[in-house]
Amino acid sequence: MFVIFVIGVKMDPALVVRSGRKSLVLGLSGLVLPFAIATPVCMHAVPSLIEDADDRFAFTFAFSTAFSMSSFAVLVPILSELNLLNSELGRIAMSASMTNDLIGWVVMFIYIVVDAGRVSAAAPVSAFFSVTALFVFIIFVVRPIAIWVVDHTPPGKPVDDVYIFVFLLIVLVVGFYSDIIGTNSFHGALVLGLVIPDGPPLGAALVEKIEAIVEGVLLPLYYALTGLNTDFSTLGNAGGLGKLQLVVFFACMGKLVGILLPSLYFRIPFQDALSLSLFMNTKGIVEVVTYHMWRVNKLVNVEIYSYLMLSSIIITAVVTPIATYLYQPSRRYAVYKRRTIQHLKPESELRLLACVQDQSHVPTTINLLEASYASPTAPIAIYVLHLVELVGRAAPLFIPHKLPRSNSSASTTSNATNASTSALNSTAATATVATPESDHIINAFLLHEQRHHNAVSVHPFTTISPYSSMHDEVCRLAVEKRTSLIILPFHKRRIIRGHAELNSGLRTVNRKVLSIAPCSVGILIDGVMGGGMCTLSGDFLHNVIVFFFGGEDDREALAYGARMANHPGVTLTIIRFLPSRSIREDQAERRLDIRLLDEVKLMGARNKRVVYREALVGDMEEIVEEMKALDESCYDLVMVGMRHRSNSVVSEGLSSWGDCPEIGVVGDFLVSLDFESKFSVLVVKQQDQALLHQDAGEVKAFMVEEERFYPAG
Repeated sequence: MFVIFVIGVKMDPALVVRSGRKSLVLGLSGLVLPFAIATPVCMHAVPSLIEDADDRFAFTFAFSTAFSMSSFAVLVPILSELNLLNSELGRIAMSASMTNDLIGWVVMFIYIVVDAGRVSAAAPVSAFFSVTALFVFIIFVVRPIAIWVVDHTPPGKPVDDVYIFVFLLIVLVVGFYSDIIGTNSFHGALVLGLVIPDGPPLGAALVEKIEAIVEGVLLPLYYALTGLNTDFSTLGNAGGLGKLQLVVFFACMGKLVGILLPSLYFRIPFQDALSLSLFMNTKGIVEVVTYHMWRVNKLVNVEIYSYLMLSSIIITAVVTPIATYLYQPSRRYAVYKRRTIQHLKPESELRLLACVQDQSHVPTTINLLEASYASPTAPIAIYVLHLVELVGRAAPLFIPHKLPRSNSSASTTSNATNASTSALNSTAATATVATPESDHIINAFLLHEQRHHNAVSVHPFTTISPYSSMHDEVCRLAVEKRTSLIILPFHKRRIIRGHAELNSGLRTVNRKVLSIAPCSVGILIDGVMGGGMCTLSGDFLHNVIVFFFGGEDDREALAYGARMANHPGVTLTIIRFLPSRSIREDQAERRLDIRLLDEVKLMGARNKRVVYREALVGDMEEIVEEMKALDESCYDLVMVGMRHRSNSVVSEGLSSWGDCPEIGVVGDFLVSLDFESKFSVLVVKQQDQALLHQDAGEVKAFMVEEERFYPAG
């Protein structure tokens, strides 16, 4: 009962309304077609399975309905474990299963009322009013209480334990009443969970309090009890199980076809449609609870019960790995063009995706965007993505915030604050989700936009999803908006001298984005304890230094630095590390490095704010000494590439340094606690050519084209 209640709390019924026609059609066809196929086959097989003629209709209806439903509660844990919650297929599957689930439960409630007529003629009326009274109590008494608790809980504060105790008591009362009126206790628990607002503060608190004891103690005991009631030795003695096996097969095929055909109609690729159909056939806790209820109510005997349990295990064990193999979400992030700063045309719009987790990441990110140099002839589009961990709800949310913009360039700070606040409130109300920090984050970026009228455009978004699949949201947005660079916050944050705060979930996001990103990626580390201050005046002074060892990532960092050098307040220093001894280098990579460096030298001859120098190093010690010799107070930002495959001095000397491969050996050294840096660090990884849609001939042609490339001065 508590498991089903938690499932209801995590579900958002509004998802059915927001999901659109596609999910509604998939949910209906996935329920109607398998029911229409399984019912006549089951009616043919039921005489050899059920001896009591009065129970045959009940078994046929219950069996056909159970195998036609695709439970949201079963699908979400599977998708979450496979990190597919944020994928396109995952979203379709969740909304379709919720539609399927809600329709199926309504049908079951109607059947309960009608089935009461087997007791007496007046029983259906009594059952109807009993169920109606339960709904009225839950919707018009419990839900207002839940909303009152949410409204009276201060933002960011936990819900009082007294309220948690009251709702746990209500679960028991509703379950007890449901049992008395003839329904099952988990029916009332499910409806009760659905009316509780999901997510923080109340939904998240209830899930946190209940899940620990339920998943750690009660649910394993329930599964053990289920196993004790199962006897596989009786399967060979049941003569009608062959026909039951045929019914199960046709029900699964009906579900497969019922999802596959509408998916193809909506132009979902065949491989993805087949994977979706297989996922919708998975079984789990809901089926276990259902079969156990049938066994307790003596609707089925031990032979049928054991076979149904075994079939659920086999179906899930077979279809899940096949569906996972067929669906590879990373294919969606392969692009046909180079999306990097280095290969961006001089007068093209620079599109950046800036990810922030909390307000502490905002000042350093805005300083980086300010240094990126935006002008009416070279504008910047900033897509801000607020990363929020999914807590207390099952389905992830993606919220686009629509900001009202003023036509006047002289917008005031108060107007900007009011505009962003109202936009956030309206969007949040539409999505029925509250993100307190988003207000301040969006406001800060909107102010940056208004300081650069006609040169900067800001487009804020919020994603609420688990860290394990949050990278899908980041990469999907980067593909849709055709960004050239994704800016990610580092997972470590220095709080006091010699100590750092770690976020393992954010590290997971960074690593996965780096592996499949459709464009270049930069990990931004704020070296100043507590974060820097955003410059609000018209004057902006920033000293930037680029460490250049060679390779595609260093070229991307240098190209970004070259763009920053166009800003009148930015001073750019480039230090090229050269090996003091003869080493074996990739000549093609070396030629590309030299061409880009020659262009930067030419820029330095025209711009006194660009300084270029070279440093001869022979081993790790000399590299470290050169970096430590920097006057830390002179530089605000250090940029370096993540990989240095063409320079053996780095690969041999620093390969054993640190434990953060996602920022490279040099970046790891710069942000280490032993290196008391006061500047921010941007570690850049250029878009991988392996992620492009091109064959070997196209790769060769691309390399020839890249050698002819000269970055904009």
